[in-house]
Amino acid sequence: MKKNIGVLTLSLAMVLSLTAPSGVEAAKSPKLGSSQVNVRVGKTVTLKLKNVSKKAKVKWSSKSKKVAKIIKSTRKSAKIRGVKAGKTTIKATYKLGKKSRTLSCKITVKGKSIPKVTASPVPSPTATGVPGTAVPSKAPDVSPSPDLPDQACKWVTTWGTAEERCDTTDSAMPKMALTDTTVRQIIRVTTGGNKLRFRLSNQYGNSDVEIQSLHLAKQIKADASTIDVSTDTPVTVNGEEEFIIPKGKVILTDEVEFPVEALENIAVSTYFGEAPGDNITGHRGARATTYQVSGNQVSEERFSSAKTTTSWFFLADASIWSPEDSRAVVCFGDSITDGYGTDATYLGKKPDSYTRWIDYFAKRLQENEGTEHVSLINEGIGANSILGSYPTDAGKDRFARDLLEHDGVKYCIILFGVNDITKLQETSKYNLLIPEYKKMIQLCHANGIKVYGAPILPFGTSDSYTESSEQVRTMINEWMRSEESGVDGIIDFESAVADPKNPKNILEKYTHEDGLHPYDGYSAMADAIDLSMFE
Repeated sequence: MKKNIGVLTLSLAMVLSLTAPSGVEAAKSPKLGSSQVNVRVGKTVTLKLKNVSKKAKVKWSSKSKKVAKIIKSTRKSAKIRGVKAGKTTIKATYKLGKKSRTLSCKITVKGKSIPKVTASPVPSPTATGVPGTAVPSKAPDVSPSPDLPDQACKWVTTWGTAEERCDTTDSAMPKMALTDTTVRQIIRVTTGGNKLRFRLSNQYGNSDVEIQSLHLAKQIKADASTIDVSTDTPVTVNGEEEFIIPKGKVILTDEVEFPVEALENIAVSTYFGEAPGDNITGHRGARATTYQVSGNQVSEERFSSAKTTTSWFFLADASIWSPEDSRAVVCFGDSITDGYGTDATYLGKKPDSYTRWIDYFAKRLQENEGTEHVSLINEGIGANSILGSYPTDAGKDRFARDLLEHDGVKYCIILFGVNDITKLQETSKYNLLIPEYKKMIQLCHANGIKVYGAPILPFGTSDSYTESSEQVRTMINEWMRSEESGVDGIIDFESAVADPKNPKNILEKYTHEDGLHPYDGYSAMADAIDLSMFE
């Protein structure tokens, strides 16, 4: 092979700056698909690397991240987002053995940059008319600047959870009193952007929550408290770092400049003043480790001797300043949506795995060009049912809050009802549940939200199974699939996990000894979703 390699004459060939590794045929040399690419501010483009050896290592880099940044990369491709108008170069350094070469692509970013905005004041919570539910009136969307004809923006929720009334226990809530401690909670956003704001909830509290400091930073490793201190950023409310979440209320923080990529973990570190010891508003099933230490350590790189739990406190959602075509999906349900079993110790599973069906769904959305601006909100609560209030508000009473309190919701997936039909001895429950499903569907449509029904999963090998339960499950699923239900489509999780030889059971390889939860079937559930329903 010649030592000096010139410009390849193939169509769209790249300039190769270094010699190719030995043993690589000239016809099979790695090359990029384009030597020059245009992208608009806020939009993305994917660069593909061809003829990549399985043994090669590829490192992507941007000469100017302020113009265009790499938001996702593999050995064979890199997704580039335009940040502001200008020109830069994206390089792929290809290493095979001891030799390497660098391939370059010129990026031209067109359009005007997104301006800074000021969030509107937070209205006081108001009742929705749904019994037992208090929903904050939504702050108006911040109007995009009129000089952005190609890239109008709005707030869209990128992460959220279902608030519960929780008491301090050995397994759930904080391991020591919140007052004068720092709690570092981890959330994973589902879309990327440059600015965030948070909705904080003390809905169930009997006393105010005093926040003396709240900081954001990027988490270094998914199962450790360590943060990237260079990203440490304070969050304020009405311009003040110290603020109160009043009892029974929900508040909105100021916006904060905090560039984040889709599927990236954020550490939310909060130093508490006076805080309640019971009736804590939180979420038990975070499936992510929360760290608690004494004193104010919001900016510490790592916590030593931290108490840990797997719950969130006072966090309701996070919204991101997003392109106009962005939209959010509310995933409403019970423990299956909450991700029960993804941290099952008896199967060798641990928290921080991010293997719920929603996690797999989020990855698929990001890999699909038409859905990269679609975010997900997990409104599942373990052991919850539509009609019953255990362990918190009944599903029928919290649905309005969990659907409408978020920004930019355009879709809702309802996978709910299995806890209502376990251990049944007769079928009258069907007549109680159908009217509640109808109310949910009507509320979605009244607010311009498409609603997709997910038939209840089988549970034939569970201790909760009875013939009456199976009969009601079948009746509900048939109704949901009928025109009478009024849903805008069906997401068939049921068929994705059912045993084809005995459809009243979940496949044993998914549910193991449980029978009800598809521990290892969550990825199969996500794969069953037709992404065109969200394009």
